[in-house]
Amino acid sequence: MPYRYLVIFIVLLSLPVTAVPVSVHLLIPGPSAPFKVRNPFIEKLLKLIFSKQNIELKLEYAQEDISQGRALKELNNSDVIDLTWSVTTHEREQSLIPIRIPLYQGFIGWRVFIIHKDNQKKFKHINRLVELEKLLAIQRFDWPDHQVFVDNNLAVDGSLPFAQMYKAIENGLADYFPRSVLEITRELNSVQSEQLTIENTLLLKYPTSYYFFVGKGNVELAEMIEKGFELVLADGSYQLLFQECFGSALKALNLEKRKVFNLKSSLMPNQ
Repeated sequence: MPYRYLVIFIVLLSLPVTAVPVSVHLLIPGPSAPFKVRNPFIEKLLKLIFSKQNIELKLEYAQEDISQGRALKELNNSDVIDLTWSVTTHEREQSLIPIRIPLYQGFIGWRVFIIHKDNQKKFKHINRLVELEKLLAIQRFDWPDHQVFVDNNLAVDGSLPFAQMYKAIENGLADYFPRSVLEITRELNSVQSEQLTIENTLLLKYPTSYYFFVGKGNVELAEMIEKGFELVLADGSYQLLFQECFGSALKALNLEKRKVFNLKSSLMPNQ
């Protein structure tokens, strides 16, 4: 679908053409409980991408609660959203337009665990991936990460909605909730559960890239995002934003001291 936009031209003969202000209005998926903002880093990055092109970006959340899987389908089928972001797969790149610049430098495929605070010992002595197979993870069935766990013979429950996953760990219905090293600290702080904590010793790694996606008919929007993204990479403002949003959280996870298990993934396109 054509993305919603409001383009305002103010004709000032004394100013160069490049000074003409432009604004773009985009609908994106809204936050899931308990969050009030869908993704602070993504929203800041989008505004930075458009500001580098002298474009004011106005973001609006879709009124409906939209899961990740549905968000990707809605890009082509309706007027619900204009843009979303997700792990790339063969299927997604064929049905949508990906902007092939990794949003997270591959860190989305670096996973540590949310666990019950009483279960640290359960993980501390795991030294081989086969030992992790005895424990139950939770991941949404429509997340590509779910398939990664299946491919690596790790037990995983994909039936729960996102808002109930933390409760499942609290109540002992599952052993661990793997989250990206970039998102786990924010999530745990937002949940504010005295029963949950971050597991201290393990790190899963698998190849993955998170991209912006737009519908097949939104070529102009895709080109604008790609152009602006290249600008923020070239001038270093992307790196500054990444460090601002994730630097302290990455340091606190002591990633260099963890036992690393490398997982295979059949989902990554060749490009």
